[in-house]
Amino acid sequence: MPDTENNETREASHPTRRGFLLGAVSTGGALALASGLPLRPGLATAGAAGASTELPEGLDPALFHLYSRVPLTLGTRRWAFGMGVVTPMSRFFIRNNLPMPSADILADRGTWSLDVEGVNQPRSLALAELKKIGVATLTTVIQCSGNGRAFFEHGPSGSPWQLGAAGCAIWTGLPVRELVAALGGAAGGMQFLTGTGGEPLPEGIDPLKVVVERSIPLEKGLADCLLAWEMNGEPIPLTHGGPLRLIVPGYFGCNQIKYIRKLACTQTESQAKIQKTGYRMRPIGEAGDPSQPSMWRMSVKSWLQGPDGINAPVLRGQTFFYGVAFSGERGIEKVEFSLDGGKTWQDAQWIGPELGTGAWRQFTVAVDLPPGTHTIATRATDDQGDTQPEHRVENERGYANTSWKDLALTVEVVATAAKAPAAPVAKTEAPAPSAPAPAGDVALSERGTAGQKVFAEAQPPCGTCHTLAATGSQGALGPNLDVLRPDEATTLQAVTQGVGVMPSYRETLSPEQIADLARFLAEATGQKG
Repeated sequence: MPDTENNETREASHPTRRGFLLGAVSTGGALALASGLPLRPGLATAGAAGASTELPEGLDPALFHLYSRVPLTLGTRRWAFGMGVVTPMSRFFIRNNLPMPSADILADRGTWSLDVEGVNQPRSLALAELKKIGVATLTTVIQCSGNGRAFFEHGPSGSPWQLGAAGCAIWTGLPVRELVAALGGAAGGMQFLTGTGGEPLPEGIDPLKVVVERSIPLEKGLADCLLAWEMNGEPIPLTHGGPLRLIVPGYFGCNQIKYIRKLACTQTESQAKIQKTGYRMRPIGEAGDPSQPSMWRMSVKSWLQGPDGINAPVLRGQTFFYGVAFSGERGIEKVEFSLDGGKTWQDAQWIGPELGTGAWRQFTVAVDLPPGTHTIATRATDDQGDTQPEHRVENERGYANTSWKDLALTVEVVATAAKAPAAPVAKTEAPAPSAPAPAGDVALSERGTAGQKVFAEAQPPCGTCHTLAATGSQGALGPNLDVLRPDEATTLQAVTQGVGVMPSYRETLSPEQIADLARFLAEATGQKG
């Protein structure tokens, strides 16, 4: 059958590639589910017994990989993107750095306020006022920085995206340059445009460690950025950042601030962790640092979605495969495909409209393949001559994977239609984890007891963000540890490195304390021994 989920299946023999990390707040806790991905024992899934499979806004669970519910993280299955140039909201991936605000913020969208600073006439404006200043529409790709992370060998922390963390949508709103001009222009000396999200922040934690606040060059912000209130012709839903979201064409999704509450022209980049050390291209094993490249512009990339959007075998004879290509703020010059591992290349054919340099372009690959298993690779070249590379750039967090070799599509061609199912077949979900131990009923080793103290006394305390029955903590910011049940290796990596908005504790805890904490969490969630 055409392995439109082939990237997942191919990874099954490499369990070290999974970054199922506790505290993965901005990476969604990396909960695996029905995707063919290897599961560590005890990890909960969307279809597990006793776990709800419902998704917000009526989304169909069969179309997505659910990596986490808090914060909500959904990846579109490879066969489920649809065949149009615009990704429907019903199939568009969802990625949140923090738990979403209450849906109450959508009750009266016009009253949502935006604070504008760093301009000559700073003030707060309601969404209804923003709509009176100007309006524009653009089409652009939004892609998570970690899209393609699943292929990295070293098991980087974060949701193990394959290709599902991307989508192309039509956005309508107010151009940032028109807002800044209406408020007297940027104040002198400003170099960056900084957006701040409106998610609720937990008490007892330094806001700079958790707030979603990103800076981009001011020149970029005034060139083509948008304060959007509509997505694909409808009011932006809560899952995609409604009632107001910053759109930064050609840049990675971390810069597209949801629920935007403040927009400021600033002299320097934000000091928030998510900007200062997060979303940086850093060598494997190194900590994030402001001197490292920030995840701004997306590089040239392409992939095939599948033959017809259905996860089924391909009948021998001519078949049209369809795919997409994009390159940040640039146009795409050509797309080529290879059937022999990149030894020879042929030109793909364009289809559909060209909707601007921020959008992806559709293409088709027409082939007549004999029965058997075949791999089809594609590579794109943009209008400035950059060509999609064969190999990914190795980096600590598994960012910016554009490798045509990693993203190639493997299909099975059959001689007769009898073997082909009529519709996609949902994969079986993994079994539910065993029930967590009740609070006060956990037998701890000496090291586990020491780790329990670390759990309570670390700054910030782990219970501020995480729920854990054995301690009675009810944090809602990070994943529920009774459900995640991280093993010791997972905890060691997450606590030492830091994940998303969860800080690294390497400067405040000794290696022994971190090891004790890892032992405690394993024992407290029923993994003793």
